[in-house]
Amino acid sequence: MTALGWLTSSLAEVPGADDWLGPREQRALAALSVEKRRAHWRLGRWAAKAAVGAWLALPASRIEILAGADGAPDAWLDGECAPVSVSLSHRSGRALAAVASTPAVIGCDLELVEPRSGAFVREWLAPAEQRLLAACAADDRDRIANLLWTAKEAAAKVRREGLRLDVRRAAVDLPDVSARPAAWRPLTVDWGDAGARTAGWWRDDPGWVMAILGAPAPDPPELLAVDPFR
Repeated sequence: MTALGWLTSSLAEVPGADDWLGPREQRALAALSVEKRRAHWRLGRWAAKAAVGAWLALPASRIEILAGADGAPDAWLDGECAPVSVSLSHRSGRALAAVASTPAVIGCDLELVEPRSGAFVREWLAPAEQRLLAACAADDRDRIANLLWTAKEAAAKVRREGLRLDVRRAAVDLPDVSARPAAWRPLTVDWGDAGARTAGWWRDDPGWVMAILGAPAPDPPELLAVDPFR
């Protein structure tokens, strides 16, 4: 099993100035012209730098989070690739970051619980997932639909391919779909090719769902308590 750390951050926590970003991060930010995209990019970096710094017990100011050749985030420490796998996700003013030591590879995702159309369900959810959703109480279907989607996205990040993968063929197995905030529960994603499965954990927060998966299978996520830029 693989030890795993996580945390969440909000836009309100991110400083207004950019002096907490490294030189290469500042150049990446300068290439973004849309203000909303810039704000969420900064939020994701803030969360990921804090998570990696806490994991390595080092000041987050020594960490840079840069896109790798495949587009997935990589952590750099004092200009050298850091011995960690880091994943981040941001949505609607909130970010999730997860970190583990290499050679493990992890992926995380969070989603706001919001309505998903019938067309979305038919297009993106596997037949077994559609049956699970149909069996849920009507007032719980949005939560479960978003949970299935966030698990697929996190699993695709473990493969460092994101939504370049056809996640429609991935089937999420949720042994427990009950709403229990502050509890991580296991899940697996079956890719349907030669028995390939990705294991991990999912969690409810009020109005949100999140998932963290990894290879090899990770231990339950541990919340990182940090003061990232003290």
